[in-house]
Amino acid sequence: MSDSILNLSVQFTLGYTRQAVIFLPGLCGSPLEMGSIPKLIHAQGHTVCFPKIDGYYAMTGLSNYQEWLDSLDHAVELLRVDHEEISIVGLSMGATLALTYASRYPNKCRSVVALAPVFAYDGWNVPWYSPLLFLMINLGMRSWSLKESDPFGLKNTEIRRRVEKQVRMQEVTEVGSSALSAEHLYQGLKLISYAKKGMEDLSVDTLIISAIDDDVVSPHSAEWIYSTIKSSVKKLIWLGNSYHIITLDNEREIVTNETAEFIQLAFDAKKSYINYSDEARTLVIKDRLTSGL
Repeated sequence: MSDSILNLSVQFTLGYTRQAVIFLPGLCGSPLEMGSIPKLIHAQGHTVCFPKIDGYYAMTGLSNYQEWLDSLDHAVELLRVDHEEISIVGLSMGATLALTYASRYPNKCRSVVALAPVFAYDGWNVPWYSPLLFLMINLGMRSWSLKESDPFGLKNTEIRRRVEKQVRMQEVTEVGSSALSAEHLYQGLKLISYAKKGMEDLSVDTLIISAIDDDVVSPHSAEWIYSTIKSSVKKLIWLGNSYHIITLDNEREIVTNETAEFIQLAFDAKKSYINYSDEARTLVIKDRLTSGL
C-alpha cells in the first residue's frame, strides 16, 4: 500500500503507531504553511493528515465555519477507523479551528497544538481602519478582498523577500493566499465568536505557541486562551524573534521541536495510562483469586 493516500476528502501519509496528527494551516492557506512539522511527526511513526476542507483551504471556494468543523469531524472519523488516538495542530485560524473542535469533541482528540491562534485581529500591523472593514462585513458589503502586504507575517527578511515575489506572481504562496476575501474573513470572525463561547469546556492537553511581536494578533489572544481553558495539562510558549507565521519564521525549529515533543508526550501519557490500568486490573483479579474471594 502506498504511504501517500487520497481517501475521499482526506489526504494522509500513513504511519505505524496507530496514532495520527491532523494539520490545519491558516485560513485560505495550504500545507506549505506548516513548515517541517509534518515531516518530523511522520518520522516519529505517526500518520500525518491534511483534511481537504472546501471553503477553508486556498482555491476551494467558499463555505461557512460550521461546514469547516463538519469537514474536520469527517476527517477525524475516517482516521478513527484505523487509529487509536488523534491530535490536531493548527496555525493561525487553523489553531482557532483546532481549539474549537477540541472543545466540542474532547473524546475524539488526544491533544491540540495552537500555533499563533487568532481570537482577535489586533496585532501591530493590522490597519487602524480594520473596525470599519468589519462593520462593512456585518452590513453585508463583502465584494472586496484584503491583499497580503509586508511583512507577510514574517520577521525573517530572506523568507519575506521570497514571499513578496510569490505574492506578486501567484495566487497561493507558502504563507497562504495572496488575498483574503471579505466573505472568508466574515466566516473567520464568526468562528472566533463561536470559539470563545466554548473555550471553558476545553479539557484536552493543550500547547499554545505565540510570538510576542505577532503582527496580526496581540498577546492577549494566547493569554486569554491559556487562562480560560480547563486542561490539566497546558503549556504556553512565547517567542521573541518571530511574527505571525511562526512555523516558517526565525524560530521555526523551536516551534517544530516543541510541537513534536508535546504531541509525543501526550500520546505516551495515554499509552502509559492504558497499560497501568490493564496491569492494575490484572493484579486485582489475581489478588481475588489467591485470597479466595
